[in-house]
Amino acid sequence: MAFGPLSRRAFLATTAGALAAATAPAQRSASTYRTYFGDLHNHNAIGYAQGSLRRTFEIARNHLDFFAFTPHGYWPDIGHYQDTIEDRWINGFAVVKERWPEVLSMAQEFDDPGKFSCIVGYERHSTEVGDYHILFPELEAPYERHTELADFQKFAKKHGALLIPHHPANRRGERGADPNLWDSEVSPLLEIYSEWGAAEHDRAPYPYKRHTHGGRWTQNTMQWFLAEGRRFGVLASTDDHLGYPGGYREGLAAIKATDLTREALFEAMRARRTYAVTGDRIELDFSVNGAMMGSETPFSKRRTIRTAVSGWDPIDRVEILANNQVIHRDHPIDRRPTEQSWRKPVLLRFEYGWGPWAALAMARTFDWDIDIAIEGGKLVGLQPCFTPGPLSEGRRDRIVRQDESGARIISFTALKQQVDDFAQKAVVLKIQGDPSTRVKIRINGGKGGELVRTLGEQAESNEMLYTGPYPNESAMLHRVVFADHYETEFEVAAEGSGGDSADWYYARVVQTNDQLAWSSPVWVSRA
Repeated sequence: MAFGPLSRRAFLATTAGALAAATAPAQRSASTYRTYFGDLHNHNAIGYAQGSLRRTFEIARNHLDFFAFTPHGYWPDIGHYQDTIEDRWINGFAVVKERWPEVLSMAQEFDDPGKFSCIVGYERHSTEVGDYHILFPELEAPYERHTELADFQKFAKKHGALLIPHHPANRRGERGADPNLWDSEVSPLLEIYSEWGAAEHDRAPYPYKRHTHGGRWTQNTMQWFLAEGRRFGVLASTDDHLGYPGGYREGLAAIKATDLTREALFEAMRARRTYAVTGDRIELDFSVNGAMMGSETPFSKRRTIRTAVSGWDPIDRVEILANNQVIHRDHPIDRRPTEQSWRKPVLLRFEYGWGPWAALAMARTFDWDIDIAIEGGKLVGLQPCFTPGPLSEGRRDRIVRQDESGARIISFTALKQQVDDFAQKAVVLKIQGDPSTRVKIRINGGKGGELVRTLGEQAESNEMLYTGPYPNESAMLHRVVFADHYETEFEVAAEGSGGDSADWYYARVVQTNDQLAWSSPVWVSRA
């Protein structure tokens, strides 16, 4: 069912049936689900981007829960552009068509239900109606080109597939999403963040500045769509063009599912139990009157909003929005840790990179072999923060070992092919310990380097590690982050007026390192 211009009330009425899948699971407890992180929009040399197919899947398997490779498939209304650059794109589409069986075979090889879930799909460009990528629930999937969006939607329904609109904030008619043509049956979700930037609203952090189009158009942002009465869940993915799934700061999809299988992931996406993160894998639970994110709940004048967050850096604020207006702010960063704070695990971020500057023609790729040992404590969690550049077919960022005693990381950095010249990579350690717990970091190979610090020392000050004199590569062990600052849980009471339209609520999380999370909304029906 394609949407045409409708009044707000009529629009809500037409979507009621399609929302059944989103409404039904709302009664289940949030503890029924686990949060999985992955990338559902990524490109490589099969198409017109860079990087080999196998390398892409190896990278994804090493640090993600699920992955969809979505090569550039076709562009029915492609034009003629400067320097006939369209030839490069058209040639890329031909490569996808020719190598589609190889894409399917690779996904089948790497798929490992319960450990790593693969999804196949491809992207459809359109200047007039915006870009979509299709995601199939099975690994035996056809590759077809459809001139009209309505035919592509019928094709998706036939195969039980999803169509995800992305980089929506481009202006309509200039590859921006046309929400009047969305079909909620196949497009329950909107990609609001990627390497393009954030589409929450036109003044949000992370403005559109990559690729070649202009900035964000107010009328094609998430908040504008919600104010029109449109209903969708949100997610993020990278849209990376270096064949690097899950590139840090480029966006990840968070899905709340019963288990790590395609069946469970698709059920969750259809129910809109999803949220978007920019880089750090922030855990976020959000409900209104017991209805989980993505759900619709019956009218009640009094609303109880529950939010729980666990981040990977200090949380500056968690904001609750009602009808696009902030109604509550929680500031974990303002809490003062005490001696009791050591009872919970602390976070310790080891960030490495920097080094010779590309602008001075000194850029090089540096190989890191990092040994981390924990003495007098134990490692209870680790988050990788691997940026996508530089492109290197022979290198991999890998977590070679991880146990309670520490970890070993193989990685590489360079000040080139980076988003915003951000070349550093990192691992964030979650450590159960006390002020006397020692952390030993040794850089193997080359001139190496070693850093030995107690958590007590790191609570007072960060510390640097240098692999040699300037301008050699260097690293930083950040200050300890206590649970007082990276975790929060609270309840907010709100009231609804029972007006002529539904109310919607969502949560926004902002860490001090500028990493964000946005929940899918919850809608409370009109009286």
